[in-house]
Amino acid sequence: MAYLRDFLYLDNAKLHSFVSQIQGGMISEISETIKQLGGLSAGINVGIPPIGGKVDASKQKESERQQNITLTDPAYFGVLHQYLKQEKSLADITEMSLDKISNLSVGQFIEMRGIAEPPLVENWIERINSIFGFFEKNFKTFSRLQGNPKGKASSNFSNMDLRQFRSIIDLLIEYVNLTRKDPGKLYVRISPKNQPFKIWCGLLPDYAIVPLHSALPAEIQVFGRIDHLVTEGKAEKIVDLSMFNQASQVDKLLEALNGFNTLAGQSPISETDLEAKHPDIFVTPVAIYQ
Repeated sequence: MAYLRDFLYLDNAKLHSFVSQIQGGMISEISETIKQLGGLSAGINVGIPPIGGKVDASKQKESERQQNITLTDPAYFGVLHQYLKQEKSLADITEMSLDKISNLSVGQFIEMRGIAEPPLVENWIERINSIFGFFEKNFKTFSRLQGNPKGKASSNFSNMDLRQFRSIIDLLIEYVNLTRKDPGKLYVRISPKNQPFKIWCGLLPDYAIVPLHSALPAEIQVFGRIDHLVTEGKAEKIVDLSMFNQASQVDKLLEALNGFNTLAGQSPISETDLEAKHPDIFVTPVAIYQ
């Protein structure tokens, strides 16, 4: 049985370019002729008379049927994937050592299995809005918990001007959307098992086949080309919050929200969520599928 892929993302512009180079152009249809034997004559009764007839196994007739198969993008992906494997030009880095990966050239086709997170910037903003919104809605309740160890996380926050922090959040979101790296892309981070690195992919929204925020997190296969490896000692920020003119206020905001976040059993929100560090790898994605 052929391997069936459930695509979450497929960049058909890149896909068509690669396939056309392999084939010397794009083949849109395949014409197929099917030959079959059959025919009615004297012999074995078939059906219920008078509708039925008789088939004579010794006097079968040959007939032909033609059909046109229209190639789709998933079919083109199969052509590209098979070609690269045959040419030994596709590296599976799921369990490859970091030393071997660092020797791969820029532009090398790779594939990898791992857990993909929802789009990072969008998810980060949603988490801040969600936690603050819940706190805002239940502000009076949390204020009454001051002095109670279970409500300790809210004590600092309750002394702040709620409207001021709401305005800081709104301003922060506008800043993030204006200054983010490659604002037209959705950055997704993929983590393979038992590896020290993560894969960062900048996805073009037009090529997302399903809503990524609802489909992820999930275990997926990513297929693409190496863009670059993050240099040792250097962090690449999708958003640089240190340049925000109210960065100190953001630190206080995150500290307060994380205090409540811990009580809710959620992982803390951090600026480092938006940073790629050595030995992380940036990959130009062609496809993500299950």
